[in-house]
Amino acid sequence: MGRNGNKLGSNESSVTQWLEIALILVVFFVHGGAPVPHVNEAHYLAKAKHYWNPAWCAGDLFLESADPHLLFYWTVGVLTKWFSLPTVAWIGRIVAWGALAWAWQRLSWRIVQVKYLSVVTAMLLVTLIAWGNFAGEWVVGGVEGKCFAYVFVFWGLAELARGNWRSVWLLLGVASAFHVLVGGWSVIAALVVWGLEDKASRPSFSAMFPALLLGGMLALVGVVPGLMLSRGTPAAIQAEANQIYVFERLPHHLAPLTMLGAELFSHTWRFGLLLAAFLWLWQACSRLPSRSLVPLVRVQRFAGACVVIGTLGLLWEVATWNYPALSASLLKYYWFRMADVAVPLAIALSAAWLFSMISHRRTPAITLIGILGVLVPAMLLLSTAFERGVDNTAPSDSKLSNRFAWQEACAWARDHTPKDALFFIPRHGQSFKWYAERPDYFNWKDVPQDQASLVEWFRRNNEIYMHENYWGEQVPYRSLGYLGDEKIKELASQHGIDFVLAKEYPPLGLPVVFENDWFTIYQTSPSLPVEEAGSNATQ
Repeated sequence: MGRNGNKLGSNESSVTQWLEIALILVVFFVHGGAPVPHVNEAHYLAKAKHYWNPAWCAGDLFLESADPHLLFYWTVGVLTKWFSLPTVAWIGRIVAWGALAWAWQRLSWRIVQVKYLSVVTAMLLVTLIAWGNFAGEWVVGGVEGKCFAYVFVFWGLAELARGNWRSVWLLLGVASAFHVLVGGWSVIAALVVWGLEDKASRPSFSAMFPALLLGGMLALVGVVPGLMLSRGTPAAIQAEANQIYVFERLPHHLAPLTMLGAELFSHTWRFGLLLAAFLWLWQACSRLPSRSLVPLVRVQRFAGACVVIGTLGLLWEVATWNYPALSASLLKYYWFRMADVAVPLAIALSAAWLFSMISHRRTPAITLIGILGVLVPAMLLLSTAFERGVDNTAPSDSKLSNRFAWQEACAWARDHTPKDALFFIPRHGQSFKWYAERPDYFNWKDVPQDQASLVEWFRRNNEIYMHENYWGEQVPYRSLGYLGDEKIKELASQHGIDFVLAKEYPPLGLPVVFENDWFTIYQTSPSLPVEEAGSNATQ
């Protein structure tokens, strides 16, 4: 127990606890409350809606591919049966952020019992993750399965800090059910912490085995769909899919050493600075022996284990650099994501604990550190809120030339085309299904999870959107218009495409059914009368 005079008694005030949770929820709202749809919401919630209503956007490759996140579909996703996608997104966000706030307050209070300090540690958590992540991981943002997985990881860490190992395995089992990799890596890191415990103060493996077994059974909800993704797929297709997934689609998450030099340098020095701060705080805290240090040490060891896991991933990437198939076979498991979260988490809690132990000295330096510890993350959050006020573009629309024109075109498609009409759309038009409620042939965001569909997805990318530039590099077209009339007609006939939604330039010589200053919708299907699709060229 630290020495700060603002500590609550052994029975924490319920009012104070819930006020802290409410304030943490405000922090999470400011940090993650971008307009819907967030980057992954158009992806996950559209998949969930199609899961419950297969007729919705029928014929879409991504939506009709395998369903790996069943627990998310059964909980948040089921709401799409009664509510619109934006409404479900906000309901899901509020529930997820509220649960995360509750779990974080519980974890932070377990480490240091100081009024409202959990609010400060929450600010540090989200700002440090956003500023210093190495491989692009986040916790608070749009709603998806991993948000709820982190709820149970935080709750599990609170029990780990107590040394309540049986509860740890059950909670991490639920985390794995929501997101098998977030929960699975957390289980491995927690096992490392258990292995480092003094044998006299930890339960034996046999004593924990029933809880481990039950946690494993809970995790099967996430594990089994993951295992089914490659069932019956030839080895050659699996190897090709792994390489596409790791080196083409998600290298920033899965193979960070392949990032461009400037980007890699930026990520490395920032995360390196966080890692140095974590190690310094670990050492500094260890110099102040106290009974209250034991829970923190367990959390620090958890973070250390996550760093070791990430280091092993980097070593594997280097060792298999010239063997991409072998490299991708393991790199696809997101070796780096937990360190992105665990290191900022450990910094926030270690700094709070250390400050609570030395704050009684009230020197100018300690006072300044305390002020900066609150002021800096608060200013970063206010900066986020200000930027959102200046440009409140939904993250899913951030790569489009004009979001208002895009939404207008999508709304026209929704209101004037048959529900089963299939579209060619801009490569980064990931929110098309969200607004238009029509299937698309391809977009870059909606990568399927099963390996056969993933290979087909990449074939479509290369077939429609890629070409060889002057230097012999494969690069995407800036607009579908660059394919030309004959190529578009050929592809549309081959794949049953009814409409093309393209940037306004260069124009195509196809029948125009809608246009604005930024986007044009062309009709390609002669079997669909123009008047049925809507005969007005403008809206």
